[in-house]
Amino acid sequence: MLPDLQELIRVRNRILGVLLKDARKAAGREQSECAELLGIPEEEYRAFEMGRQSPTLPQLEVLAYFFNVPIGHFWGTETLAAERREDTIKERVPELLMLRQRIIGLRLHQLRREADMTLEQAAERSGLDPHQIEAVERGETTLPVSELETLARAVRGRIEDLVDGHGPIGSWIQAQEQFEDFVRLPADLREFILRPVNRSYLELAVRLSQMDVDRLRTIAESILEITY
Repeated sequence: MLPDLQELIRVRNRILGVLLKDARKAAGREQSECAELLGIPEEEYRAFEMGRQSPTLPQLEVLAYFFNVPIGHFWGTETLAAERREDTIKERVPELLMLRQRIIGLRLHQLRREADMTLEQAAERSGLDPHQIEAVERGETTLPVSELETLARAVRGRIEDLVDGHGPIGSWIQAQEQFEDFVRLPADLREFILRPVNRSYLELAVRLSQMDVDRLRTIAESILEITY
């Protein structure tokens, strides 16, 4: 093997080792667990992370699944930096909790008003004290999720209506839900979406979905004229 190629492989192995270690720690896994999963000695798995040798592609695919990261993550050079993200969120937890408490209160108040319901009526339907509901709506206090779900139903809403839709946690929740929605699609539709060549069709579908009925009718009539 050419010297330059040997050095390239050594460098790539070291990068891959760093990415494996980073992904493993982010997933909260131990080296012994990874070795047991692959059916290899722990020393051999440690050699992967130290960059002394490289896993096979099937082994890397299994590890990607185990660490819950896309296989493409290991083709790059960027680490997950999970610890830094976690530290940033930890610093903001008090602020996030207080802000979410207020937003939930405002949303509950909005749902109750849309239902044309007084505090007393909401209290009767939920079994909670009206003063407690008022304090929740003002963001002055919180409720356990089971009681919050009961109150949401009482004002003709759902607990899903109160889930965070913004910020770092909300973005993560939305990403998970979108992935689950994608997985539930028929296999042929998922395959169509994932093909890069079909991107233009998907972008066209998005633009069409945003048009009003009259504009769509005009486009349809134009297509018919061209056809005939």
